[in-house]
Amino acid sequence: MVFLTKEEYVIGSQENSDYMYNIIKDVLEQIGPRGSCTEEEKKSAEFFSKELSSFCDSVYTERFETYPQLSVHSWIPRSAFFISLSVLLFVIFYNLSSLIISLISTLLLFFNLFLVYKHYLRSEMWGAKIFFFYKKKQSQNVIGIIKPKEEIKKRVIFASHLDSAQRFNIAQYFREGYIYIIVGTILSIFFFLIIYLVQLVYSILEIFLVGINTEGISIILNWIILIFLPGCTIFIFLLEIISVSVNKKVREKILYGAISDLTRNNVILMISVIIYQLVINLVLFKFLFTNPTLVKTIGLLFLNSIQFLIGMTYFSSKKAVPGALDNLSACAIVACIGKILNDWREKYPNLYPKNTEVILAMFGCEEVGVKGAEAFAEKHSNEYNKIDTSCIALDTIGDPELLNIFTREGSTGIDFHPDVYNLLARCAKENDVNYRISVQPWVSGGTDGSGLVKKGLKKTAAFVGLKYSDYLYYYHTDRDNLNLINKERRPCNDYGTKWNNRNVRCALENALKICLCYIQKKDLEK
Repeated sequence: MVFLTKEEYVIGSQENSDYMYNIIKDVLEQIGPRGSCTEEEKKSAEFFSKELSSFCDSVYTERFETYPQLSVHSWIPRSAFFISLSVLLFVIFYNLSSLIISLISTLLLFFNLFLVYKHYLRSEMWGAKIFFFYKKKQSQNVIGIIKPKEEIKKRVIFASHLDSAQRFNIAQYFREGYIYIIVGTILSIFFFLIIYLVQLVYSILEIFLVGINTEGISIILNWIILIFLPGCTIFIFLLEIISVSVNKKVREKILYGAISDLTRNNVILMISVIIYQLVINLVLFKFLFTNPTLVKTIGLLFLNSIQFLIGMTYFSSKKAVPGALDNLSACAIVACIGKILNDWREKYPNLYPKNTEVILAMFGCEEVGVKGAEAFAEKHSNEYNKIDTSCIALDTIGDPELLNIFTREGSTGIDFHPDVYNLLARCAKENDVNYRISVQPWVSGGTDGSGLVKKGLKKTAAFVGLKYSDYLYYYHTDRDNLNLINKERRPCNDYGTKWNNRNVRCALENALKICLCYIQKKDLEK
């Protein structure tokens, strides 16, 4: 076997570029958004099963069940409920027993944090053990297998996901405000916990020490909230202004360059919140410091956090987004790998893999905790690990300037395999594709790669073509649609200037080249 040359086969051709664009277009026009465990996700599985049947030696569908209602996105509104309930109980029953009510409020928040940890960082549907009224729903994975010319000695799996996300309302309507709501929510929960724990400690001390009270600590906490929460709002707004004012190189050091523009709704939100916080704090100032108590302090914190609670309550929608980039872009690449291998088998047999089996996997339910990837790995890892099997998870391929090859997922703490990500980097370099080997930022979520690793397919890595400066302008919103992808093919040095005119076709072609190069290099390994 020899490496392909431009004279033999051009991977980044007009034909292959059109093929990937048309796959995305057809799915969006014929099916549309594809929420996890929905009929539309099932139809997209049927669509790709039919498509892969043209190229693969065998194609099959594997069904599994999960709880899409218990994804981390659905836990964010529930977090607002737990916080509000803890405050309500604390205020109403404080005079009956500050010890018991502060303990209950503390446990409520810790319980909520535990559930968020289990569902987001561990992708475990732990809530199903408690909320028994939720019923499992069915999803599916589509698997296409392409056999090598001779004996199977190695295996490469390319993974993408069929489903699209629930819409993030905060990102949809406020864009950059998404960061403020997320940061503010984390800070608010932290402050609520501090107040509950302080009251709990003082209530215990009152049993042994006569005359102890919370007046002094209430004054201190009042001042911290009065200064810190409005200060946080002003700081983030100033950070947004600075981010859009500096050059690209400096901007990338501020929140990964995620704030590249200031939109009207976000400016209105930030200015309104700053005015509201300053006014409400001035109105309450005298009341707070007259016979200060932690009940007053918790009320102050609640009123300064109301925007975060509202944001959490309406954080996501039941409506799914189109998901053109996340993740039909990767599905189109995976399908095109099958098309090219079929071309090689028929017309360029010297390029076709000799001993490497290629599996094209399209998973369901990535957006609710990589459940399709977990189901696939759990079922096949023992069998697949008998020979050299490597997995590559592709997600959101939209940046023509830079490909991110991940060594680790920051959110889940899952480590990827150096053999895989280093070989991907070599392929990127040899194909003149700009790349960066890095840890995936925790704020950008996870990939199917984590599900594959957790359930036994350890030799896995992920690469993502998500441009962080574009992240807030389409990610998990209705703007992630076909309009993001240039209808006409453009030269790869024409990157585009903004999030809505990127040369996405070039990004798709770059990723495709790397995947085919990976297959060739693995096939030549001894």
